[in-house]
This record gives sequence, structure tokens and C-alpha cells, in this order.
Amino acid sequence: MDDQTRKILKRMYNMKVSNFMDPRAWDMPLLQKDEPVTNAFFMLRSNNHAWVVDNEKTMRLVGVIERVDLLRAMLPPDSLPYTYGSVRMHVKNILLKKDAKVEDVMTSKLITARKDMLLKDVMIKMKKYDLERLPVINGKGILIGEVTLKSLIIYFTRLIRKKG
Repeated sequence: MDDQTRKILKRMYNMKVSNFMDPRAWDMPLLQKDEPVTNAFFMLRSNNHAWVVDNEKTMRLVGVIERVDLLRAMLPPDSLPYTYGSVRMHVKNILLKKDAKVEDVMTSKLITARKDMLLKDVMIKMKKYDLERLPVINGKGILIGEVTLKSLIIYFTRLIRKKG
């Protein structure tokens, strides 16, 4: 990596998430927690994930659903629960619940970012948790955008082309 590229990257480290986040929360893949889980299947045919909000008026983030969550939801009931190492895990399966909702299969423990966080801290968080995207929330837990590895790569390569 040449010196100019190193300088660009070092400058990016101290930039705020607000420089990189997509602030169009209304345009992101969204599901409401009380929607039928079948809506998630249709949405994730063309998206890798969907942010789950309590409702589209408040936009309070309550979870995320990814394709792997749908795989777990489709597993045959005889594969549940299972043990991984010494940990007994319980997988959410849509066959076990009559009117399964999005909230029944979503991941509710979220890793999030704030728009005033430094990019270097977000990058470290993404690496630590092996994530390619983080929801950006405000102090009240309202989804205001997302920052993705793809957006970071695009920004970085644009700066390299312009040479800073």
C-alpha cells in the first residue's frame, strides 16, 4: 500500500459514521415485528437482511432477520433443540408455532452504531462480531440508517481514485 493510500485510510479512521451511513431508513429492508414470518421469506429473496422495527411509525429497532435465521426457522422439528459443544441451544422453528411472526425468528441482540461514532471504532466492532453491516440508531433506539462494509469500500476506493 502506497503512502497516499495509507494517509487516506488513516484520515477515514477519524471520520464519523454519519459520513458513511445510508440515512434513508425508510428505504432500507424493513419488517415490522408482528408481521407474518412469511413476509420475511419474500423480503429475503432479494435482500440479505431486514431490520425489524416495532412499527414503521416509531421506527424503534428491535431486531434483525437474516437468511440464516430463516434456515433455522425451517429446520425439521426433530433437530431441535441441539447441543453445540457444552452449550445447549434452542432454535426457533416456525413449524412449532401456528401463527409465527417475524419477532419469533429474528435476532434481538443487536450490535449497533451511533452516527457520532468514529469509523475506526465501527470497523473494529464489525470485525469483532464478523458483521458486514450495522444499524445506526439514535439515543432512543430509533433506526436512522445503516453503515455497511460495502459503503466503506466504495468510499475508500473513490478517495483512492481522487488521491485523497
